[in-house]
Amino acid sequence: MTISEAAERTGLSADTLRYYERIGLIPPVPRTESGLRAYGGEMIEWINFIQQFKEIGMPLEAILNYVKLAMLGSGTRQERKVILLETRRSLMMKIDRLCSCLKQANYQLEHYDSLLLPETESAVERWRQPEGAEEDRAV
Repeated sequence: MTISEAAERTGLSADTLRYYERIGLIPPVPRTESGLRAYGGEMIEWINFIQQFKEIGMPLEAILNYVKLAMLGSGTRQERKVILLETRRSLMMKIDRLCSCLKQANYQLEHYDSLLLPETESAVERWRQPEGAEEDRAV
């Protein structure tokens, strides 16, 4: 299949596919006699494999490192596992931050009328006052 068909099938842009090939994230794509890239089913499977890492938030550099280690063989299993553990740790930290944000959003909604609304209106009123008006009142 052509690069546009591969892009459509994987949900990636043609530019991204070319970039992944250039940096070695995917193997060199075979070419037709006219020089066009010819993606096969195995290549699409490999790209989907890479996308699974991206979906869990693994940085591109770590994916590239994982792939390079995998190409070296089974002796790198432990190093690859460490990459996955680090990605999991990072993902857990993001989840913790999101849970904290959700708690804050819930608190604000629960106390909208009694706390957030008056605080918002007070802040807006202060911002609307011309600069220096606050100093004039203090004198």
